[in-house]
Amino acid sequence: MKYEIKNKSDLVADIIIKVDAKEWQSAITKVYEQQKNKYEIQGWRKGKVPQKVIEQNYGNTIFWEDAITELANEGFRKAISENKTFDPIGSPNLSVDKVSDNGVELTITTDVIPPVKLAQYKGLTVEAPLLKFEDKMLEEELKKAQAHKTTDKPQENKVAENGDIVVIDFVGSVDGVAFEGGKAENHKLELGSKSFVDNFEDQLVGHKAGDKVKVKITFPKDYGAQALAGKEAVFDCDIKSVNVKEIPALDDDFAKSMGYETLEEYKADVKKQLEHEIEHHNHHAKEDAILEEIVKNTNAILPPVLIEQNLDHVMKDLQYRLAYQGINLEDYAKYTGTTVEKLKEDRRKDAEALTKTKLVLEALVRAENLTVSEKEAEEQLKEIAKMQEKSLEEVKKMFDERAMDRVYSDILMKKVNHFLLDNNKIVEKTEAKQKPASKKSSAETKTADKPKKTAEKKTATKTAEKKTTKKTTK
Repeated sequence: MKYEIKNKSDLVADIIIKVDAKEWQSAITKVYEQQKNKYEIQGWRKGKVPQKVIEQNYGNTIFWEDAITELANEGFRKAISENKTFDPIGSPNLSVDKVSDNGVELTITTDVIPPVKLAQYKGLTVEAPLLKFEDKMLEEELKKAQAHKTTDKPQENKVAENGDIVVIDFVGSVDGVAFEGGKAENHKLELGSKSFVDNFEDQLVGHKAGDKVKVKITFPKDYGAQALAGKEAVFDCDIKSVNVKEIPALDDDFAKSMGYETLEEYKADVKKQLEHEIEHHNHHAKEDAILEEIVKNTNAILPPVLIEQNLDHVMKDLQYRLAYQGINLEDYAKYTGTTVEKLKEDRRKDAEALTKTKLVLEALVRAENLTVSEKEAEEQLKEIAKMQEKSLEEVKKMFDERAMDRVYSDILMKKVNHFLLDNNKIVEKTEAKQKPASKKSSAETKTADKPKKTAEKKTATKTAEKKTTKKTTK
């Protein structure tokens, strides 16, 4: 078999395969041996019918299609294994240029990853948002713990004020017609928290349990539920109780409720956890800053097929996060006044950035010839077994080829990051002063169920998604 790779463009290449008569006949015979048990011809036992007899009965080209497929797959694999810079992606197309008893000529057209010319990736000085422990971080954590332990109790004849919690039943309507998602019973609302839209909470201040209050609001023009955006609404509210919060004192008793003997012991452990989080944050901030700098300065042609693959990954991630909140993608699109198609298109830039980052990572792996040995992969499995309290053999049975690819990829990523940290300098980005434990809320986890503010032909070649891992047998 002879083959030649011809680049049609930066993103598309042809593999031209030529097979002589001897190899062509050998491929046909191989297919016959694989399939002869399928044929029954009178006078012959099943599986014992000679090749020539089958061809006489079914046509002399009966095995040609599958033989072509075998040869195309073999040629495709050979082109990949013998050419380190040849990176096919997507689903290749096969065309048969010539076929006869004298041989075959095939062309496989495939999308390819163009070579990436890396920007400087060693000897850089990069700014990263590094954090330092501050006393106010500890204070904030203690306040969070207090809030978690805070209770609320009804008080008779209590006039509601900001900071109190009112328990209400409410029904919302626009032009006298109740709307979907505008009803709730026994809903706890902290006045002054601005959980509800407009001045909803302000209109409950000054009322007592038993009061019935008509709360009038105007939904924002950019409100997530498009049908309500800019509309005036009335909420018929029935105040069931006015509750006062009881915040526990920060003392030894509080510490005991958290599983410690004294407040000082509790504070010391919280501080230790914060320092661990800061260390974790700074480590990843350094890795991210270096990689972002290299990606930013690297010029790379982004294959559309890879962008689409990564866009699918981005959308699946969104679906997963929404599902965790009990929302499906279609409902979320409706709540935010858009469509699934628009949501997908809005994330195209994320997919493009992800594509470029992956191409840079693969180029770094090649440039530094980074590999993962089977021994290293087994050590990783041992760690997993230890964490899951299972034997190594049990874990190995759980990990199929795809799962093992992820193990190799994880180890390889650690090696890339380790290399980048060792070969570049990090300086602190002075304007970054933030707490590592805080998590930003996402518009994608909000719904419009309450009046809250919201944002918005058979192919011959069979290939898998391109892997970035390199394995060795050390």
